[in-house]
Parts: sequence; structure tokens; C-alpha cells
Amino acid sequence: MGLLNTLLCIPAVAMLLFAGLRMSISSGWLQIRGLPLAISSLFAGERRKFSSVAAVCTILGGNLGVGNISGTAIALSSGGPGFIVWMVLIITVASIIKYANCYISTSTRVQAQNGKTFGGPVVYVKHAFGVKWAPCVVAFVTAVCAITVGNLVQVNSLAIPMSLMDLPPLAAGILVAFALFFVSALGMNFIAKTVSGMVPAMVLLYIALCFVVLVKCYDNILPSLTLILTSFLNLDSLKNGAALAFIAEILAVVQVGALRGIFATDIGLGLEGTVHSLVPNECDDKRFVAQQSLISLVSPFVVAIVAFVTTMVLLTTGVWSDAALESTNMCFTAFTSALGSGYVEYALLGLMFCFSFTTMLTWLMCSKEALLYVLGRDAYGKAWTAFFIAIAPLGSVCTVALLWDIADLAISLATIVNTIGMLVVASRYRDMFNVAHLR
Repeated sequence: MGLLNTLLCIPAVAMLLFAGLRMSISSGWLQIRGLPLAISSLFAGERRKFSSVAAVCTILGGNLGVGNISGTAIALSSGGPGFIVWMVLIITVASIIKYANCYISTSTRVQAQNGKTFGGPVVYVKHAFGVKWAPCVVAFVTAVCAITVGNLVQVNSLAIPMSLMDLPPLAAGILVAFALFFVSALGMNFIAKTVSGMVPAMVLLYIALCFVVLVKCYDNILPSLTLILTSFLNLDSLKNGAALAFIAEILAVVQVGALRGIFATDIGLGLEGTVHSLVPNECDDKRFVAQQSLISLVSPFVVAIVAFVTTMVLLTTGVWSDAALESTNMCFTAFTSALGSGYVEYALLGLMFCFSFTTMLTWLMCSKEALLYVLGRDAYGKAWTAFFIAIAPLGSVCTVALLWDIADLAISLATIVNTIGMLVVASRYRDMFNVAHLR
């Protein structure tokens, strides 16, 4: 599994970095200079049934899963404190891919005979390769990602801290399954409303909790920042004359940072294209497409902030170096060591539930859209929903390492397929990065 992951991870990361750097340069680093305009454009057209705010919150719901929080802890253990610098750099460079993906998806979206709109990689790969089986491949890898990244990993990360509170881990899976059943039974619009309502509150509460911890541990903030910067490029091996060891160490940290950056933001997985394609068009096509694409740049910025403050909490509390702690347990221990136990544990568990639940809803929504486009009949969508809910409890009894290996494998596969399709189609949209008409 490790060798296969490496063989797929390297081309996936290289492809994303190549595409991200190329598009960043050709767009004049639009993801940085266009961020203020993206935020101001976010609240335009709030009277829509499915608004831009709802779309961004749905994407953030998919990005900010509990696996995102536990993934930061795992990356810190395996890659060291320097991983966060590489993660932020890679998010910055590659986030323009979200813009391109959204632009192409909203430009190529189609309407079925029943009036339903479809968009995203499952649609544009057909334009890229011109073969009927291409959407089937995308639907398959999206389904695999949904099962692993968007389901089992989320439940597993939620179940791990249950044992710290003397609660059965299986209870997490059962509770999530019941909640999924209730919300999904009310339809896709209700799913979108649920996610867009929960995401802003849970993000603000989590960041506020992190800042309380940092205030409590303010003496360790500067040493932690120093540790991050010195670990970013560890020169110890180079000083000792071991050039190959230095290169190996740097590559290991870069790989961890890259994978977590991709996992945290879902760059290359096409969620933003699928979701923003559902936003109804209330202005001319060119303006609408550019506006939705620009708005999609907001989510990587928020994810980078959440990942950074989580890293600072783990470093300032000192729990990151404890080999006995893994995944979500490290995060729980960090907060409880700074704020005490009792109500904090239950508040954290509630937040973790919201993180995992919104991610699962987003992945259920996007995978169902992909399968419905390929299979056509609503009955298949209902069967997929039932299967997605039924397997959720399995995540609470699986091993952490196995689930993350499978998740990384699924991410790499989806990234390769979607990015190749996007690069092929992108050549047809030469004015893609022109947003002057939005100002």
C-alpha cells in the first residue's frame, strides 16, 4: 500500500504543482490579488434559492472535515512542524486550480431532460477526452473518495476521542448514520441549507477556541513559530555532510505538506465545480462564470487559517511530540491540557461532530450528483445514499493507518484524472482569468 501510494502520490502532487504554478503565473497570481474581490462578490445574489454563500459553505463543509483537524496532527507527527509552511505554500500556489475547475465546470454544465443541472469533472472530462466512458471513471473515483475521505475517515476521526471520554467508539458511527439518514431524507436542498447554516458557526467557534488556547500558552508562541521556520528547511544533515539525507528529509516534509494541503482543501478533486454549477444564473453567462470561479478562492484561504491555528495549538501545548497520541486524540489532549477537562471535552466533541457531519453531507451530495449524471435514474441515487449511510459505522472500528492510506490513494487517483481533464479543456478558455468586468 505504501509503495502504491508513493507511485501515485508523486505524479499527482507534481501535476497539481505544475498546473498551479503555470496558472498562477498566467493569471498574475489571481488567487492572491483577487481575494478581496472574491470576498466582496460572495454576498451578491443572496435571493437565489441556492446562493454563492451556500455554495462556499458547502465547499468548506467538504474541506473542513474532522479529518482535516486530525490530519494536521498526523502530518505534524510524520512530517514535523515544518510541514505547515509547505502546506500553506502549496495551498497558495495550487488554489488557482479551484478557480479553473469552477470556471470550466460552470461553462460546460448541462441540463438533463428533467430540468436538473449537472456540472463538474464528471461533465467536462467528456469534453476533454471525447469518449463516453470518461464520466464513468470520474464518477467511480469520486465515489471511492466519498466512501474513504468523505465517510470512513470522518467517522474514524470522530470515534477515536470517544474512548477518552469512556464512550463506545461505535456510538459515533451510529449517531452519524442516524443524522445522515434524517437530513438526506429531506432532500438535496435541505442538505445544502444544513451545511451552509452549520459551517460559519462551527468555523468561528473552533478558531475562537484555538485563540483561547494560544492566549493561555502565549509564552510558547514565539518558540513554536521559530520551530516551524527552522523545521521548514532542516539543515542539520547538510551541515554534517549528508546531502542525500538532507534531500530525503526535505522531500519527506514536502510530501506530507503537499498531501495534507490537497486533502485539506480538496484541490484537484472537483467538488467546487460540482457545487458552484448548482448556483442559478442571474446575470450574463460570462460575468456569472467569472464571479462563481472567483468566489471559489475563498475556501482555501479559510482552510489555511484553520490548519495554521490548529498547528499552533498542538505546538504551544507541547502534545505534538507525544508518540502515544494519534490523530484526533492529540487535538483533544492539546485543548484539555490548556483549558481543562469537563465541558471542554463535550464542546470539542460537538464541534468534531459538526466538522465530520458537514463533510459527509458535502461528499454525499457531490458523489450522488456524479452518479446521477452517469446512471440517470433517481433510484440509483437513492441506493447510493442508503449505501453511504449504511457503511458509516464501519469507520469507527477501522484502523487509522489503513484508512488514511486508502484515503490518500483515492485522492491521488481522483487528482490525476480530474487535473488531466481540466488541463485539456482549459486550453479552450484563453480569457479564463480575466475578471476586470467584475470590478
